[in-house]
Amino acid sequence: MPPRRQPIWIVCPQHLKRVRGWYEADADGRFRYAADGGYLLDFVRCTQDGGRCMQTLCVLHRYNRRGPDSWYPERVLAMPDRGRRSTHA
Repeated sequence: MPPRRQPIWIVCPQHLKRVRGWYEADADGRFRYAADGGYLLDFVRCTQDGGRCMQTLCVLHRYNRRGPDSWYPERVLAMPDRGRRSTHA
């Protein structure tokens, strides 16, 4: 079964740093992307403060109403692949 989510970095406008998050797959298990290859915010999940970040104006959190005062992350970035490292003698 393919992974249902992949780790990402979110450039947070509140914390002014990169925070960890997940990019969720759709109901069919596929990762969907924007036409330009970017991430779709509907599938981005922020895990700042263990998923309990209190920034209620951020579009990634449950109390957000997506009104004019909402914060949108400036960038969502792929997390580097941390595959196995080979060792050479």
